[in-house]
Amino acid sequence: MIKLTDVAKNFKGLPHQIKALAALEALLGADGMADTQEWVRAWRSAPQTPQKGSYANTWDGMEQAARDAGAKFPEVVAAQWALESAYGTATSGKNNFFGIKGSGTVKTTLEDYGNGFVTIQAAFRDFASPYECVLFLVTQWYKDYKGYAGVNRAATREDCAYLLKQEGYATDPAYSQKLIKLMKEHD
Repeated sequence: MIKLTDVAKNFKGLPHQIKALAALEALLGADGMADTQEWVRAWRSAPQTPQKGSYANTWDGMEQAARDAGAKFPEVVAAQWALESAYGTATSGKNNFFGIKGSGTVKTTLEDYGNGFVTIQAAFRDFASPYECVLFLVTQWYKDYKGYAGVNRAATREDCAYLLKQEGYATDPAYSQKLIKLMKEHD
């Protein structure tokens, strides 16, 4: 039998761990999450944010974070950062440089569902750090995840950019071409 104190001591703040803990917190309520519980004290004292290092909010910084997170083509992640966040100046949620949707900050955004761009309100995930955001992106889209063949399977960075669009990451019909153009500009 697994004890919650053992789980809490191994908490690294990874996206799947954060999601599981939020579900547990919702299930247990305030009483189950009180500081009087040994496992809660262990969890709260564990590192909450996965950090491999401090990454600059620059092309090189995002490329290094992507490399550390396991992206086969970290330059594609850097191009996504540049395109999705206007070179790190316009995040969609807290530390969300990639327009990753989920509960968090609600903003107005443009989407193209096949008939041209439309303006919608969407919720975007908030992240504790830039690295946590990059790690989530790489874990969910680049690596194989829960039956999904990640875009790390691409043979080239261009193939990776096309796979992101093909697999449904973006609605912009020119998304892949924009990423490729950005990568060529930074060669």
